[in-house]
Amino acid sequence: MNEPERGVKRTFSLLARLCLICLCFLVLARDVREQAPDRVPEAARLAGIRFQPLALTGGSGGEVRLVGAWKVSADDPRLAGLSALAVQPGGLLALADSGWLVDLPRPGAGAVARFRDLPAGPGPGTFKKNRDSEALAATGDGWWVTFEYRHSLWRFTPDWGSGRQLASLRRFHWPVNMGVEAIVRTADGRWLLLPENGRYVLEATGTGLRRRTITGATGGIADATRLPDGRVVVAVREIGWGIANRLAWLEAAGADFRLRPFARLPLGWLDNVEGLAAEPLPGGRTRLWAITDNDGWRRTLLLELEVSAPRGRRNPAGA
Repeated sequence: MNEPERGVKRTFSLLARLCLICLCFLVLARDVREQAPDRVPEAARLAGIRFQPLALTGGSGGEVRLVGAWKVSADDPRLAGLSALAVQPGGLLALADSGWLVDLPRPGAGAVARFRDLPAGPGPGTFKKNRDSEALAATGDGWWVTFEYRHSLWRFTPDWGSGRQLASLRRFHWPVNMGVEAIVRTADGRWLLLPENGRYVLEATGTGLRRRTITGATGGIADATRLPDGRVVVAVREIGWGIANRLAWLEAAGADFRLRPFARLPLGWLDNVEGLAAEPLPGGRTRLWAITDNDGWRRTLLLELEVSAPRGRRNPAGA
């Protein structure tokens, strides 16, 4: 090998070593970041909230009608990452994926929201990975919340004063950033945990969790709620050139379940519905609330929809 060839070989060897050193540095830096606190617990406080009406077109016809839509903003940065929704006396309750609760008034019913941290979770509250709260359900004597990343199911007291872990969900081997996105109780009293992938349901039994298959999914599951008439509606998120937000019925299919889409929400291509909640209206109709997750950079939207009374029950989940 002549001298020029040896020089080229030395240069490539040096570049390879530099690349390896840089790669090791990046891995180490990422590990250091993941092990460092990245969340600051805050005290509960009231903050101003604003509902800006939006004129959205579509979303009506068939089984659902759009009643109103609002862009929501607040004087507290914790109005972000909303991932679940529930109806409560006096308004709505939103759960964020960073471990806080937001007590929301209905649009036109108030201008103040209450922000507070969850009192417990699967690890120190100074780490977001310990407070990645995704699903919320009222149980009658408290609340159930699921956490992603540290996959687990927790139970909280009715006043959110304390909480404890009910079950670990780690054995289901979740993909990165995917876990249980919804908790719903069927009309016959069964508790269902719905993972984001939309391929199966985890049914809570007296001895643990049993997996049931879902067919008919056209995208990922974002949330679910049971209507007063017993039907279960699911928010389905389809990813393509943007996001399509659809509503689907969760229906029984023998011992398993299927999803039957029935509406597309009239949202923008980046809007991402993450929370659903329902309450009764006269005549068997239902008011359905839907809220979007802004992921810290998009808009937070609240939709009010009306779902018509069932005309012919096909096979509602739990009927």
